[in-house]
Amino acid sequence: MEFNLARKPWIPVVDLDGNDDAVSLIDVLRRAHELRRILAEAPAVTAALHRIVLAMAHRVYGPPSREAWKQLWKDDAFPVEPLEEYLEEYADHFDLFHPERPFLQCPDLVVCGYSTPAKLVAYRSSGNNATLFDQTLASDRSLLEPGEAARWLVTLHAYDPGGLKTPFLKEKSSERAPCNFFGCVLVEGDSLKQTLLLNMPVYNPKSEEPSMTTAEDAPAWERKPPVPQPQVRTPRGWTDLLTWPSRRVLLSRTADNMVDGVVITPGTRLRADLSDVELMAAFGRTATRVSKRGQKPFTSYGPWQAVQLEALRGVWRHSQELLLARTNVRRRPEPLEHVAGMVEQGIIPESTVYTIRVFGQQLNKKGAVVERWLEETVPAPVSLLRAEHDRAGRIIGHAVFLADEVGSALRKMERDYHAELSADPSSDLELAYWPKLTAPFAVFLSSLGEAMEERRSETPAAEVWARAVGRVARVAAIQWADGTPRRERSLLAAAEHLGNFTGRLSWLLKRFHASIAGFTAAEGAQ
Repeated sequence: MEFNLARKPWIPVVDLDGNDDAVSLIDVLRRAHELRRILAEAPAVTAALHRIVLAMAHRVYGPPSREAWKQLWKDDAFPVEPLEEYLEEYADHFDLFHPERPFLQCPDLVVCGYSTPAKLVAYRSSGNNATLFDQTLASDRSLLEPGEAARWLVTLHAYDPGGLKTPFLKEKSSERAPCNFFGCVLVEGDSLKQTLLLNMPVYNPKSEEPSMTTAEDAPAWERKPPVPQPQVRTPRGWTDLLTWPSRRVLLSRTADNMVDGVVITPGTRLRADLSDVELMAAFGRTATRVSKRGQKPFTSYGPWQAVQLEALRGVWRHSQELLLARTNVRRRPEPLEHVAGMVEQGIIPESTVYTIRVFGQQLNKKGAVVERWLEETVPAPVSLLRAEHDRAGRIIGHAVFLADEVGSALRKMERDYHAELSADPSSDLELAYWPKLTAPFAVFLSSLGEAMEERRSETPAAEVWARAVGRVARVAAIQWADGTPRRERSLLAAAEHLGNFTGRLSWLLKRFHASIAGFTAAEGAQ
């Protein structure tokens, strides 16, 4: 009995009326204009499903040129005919239990012993793995619905932690799957159709577009099943990377198509710099001015580092890398470059504000156990995407720097207090500060985008942001002081360090206002 993922519902979605549903790979494209978004049981699953659907959409629709993209954008729905033609050619390639080419699996692993399917699901405990949310253990007899197993199979290839796996022959060691190394960025529109197209730059393997794509590019399901031995290679193109086979996997099933076992062995290691191949990531790097005797001064650049999500500090701190035009020290995701181009051509109105949704996964220090999933959003006013100069970057840079400096002042207040009393600091103070800045920064970005679109002064937006930072920091500091022990020495020390912080905060806010005023005055004089 087959379970064909092209025909069977397995992708969780929300429609435009807010109703939950599940759809097949055919329907996720055929009904994309009726759907709001893909929304799975965990952020990592949602991200992995988007990457699979994007790979499918690229192979079906391209778009092979900017003109083709514009036509798809104007159409009410994705055309059905190319989708049906594609699925005619690859009809059995999406069968989860195909005897010769099971979807994203390696049938040669049939000679290995099966483990519990709990190993497939990140929040279920197996072996030395820690449980995230439940107490399903390796000793339990687990069964998975085929749709759930398919979702976690896709997620495994994208997000599986590193560590020791069952060896096919000898090799047990596996490195972290590619998506663990960056925050996966998705530009979100009003419908799933819009979202997919916003994240679909021109795809034409024959002309090697996008830049890391070759004529041999194809997703994993179009190729023969991989050999069981681990491999190391470079990606052949964008859909190859979107469906990267980081593990060798084989599912087993019961007579009624429930998944009752899994084999997971090391797969294909990525041999490429992430910054050269990954299009759904933002990157930044340091620049250092070097002066040596007898030589002309020059700028030395550090390696590109992917923007990743942090449990405490919001991804909004990386708004320059996410939103703004590329420079020598920042590189926004390719879909944002693509959207900026469509704005320049008048296809997307400059007043539009999209949402950037960033997905991530945090592992333990050894990189072998999932500790938490992360998902954050940042508004993306397209007027900022198409900024033709660095004005927006400098203003956003000042805003983020203010938050960082105030955060450092809060940490110093607590650190000095605890050093005086020989006590250990806690993370409660930062918890009262950083998460509270996410919403004010979203307001700041939207206001900044409106000001730039309407050619107004950006100073009011910056001032509102500064007031929000000051207010949040003062509340956090006062709550911290109120929570100190009610002993005379502790109270006196807390009052002293609170006073020092208040003075530092006042100075930081004055410096910020002066910087913004000086910057805008200088710009206005030009």
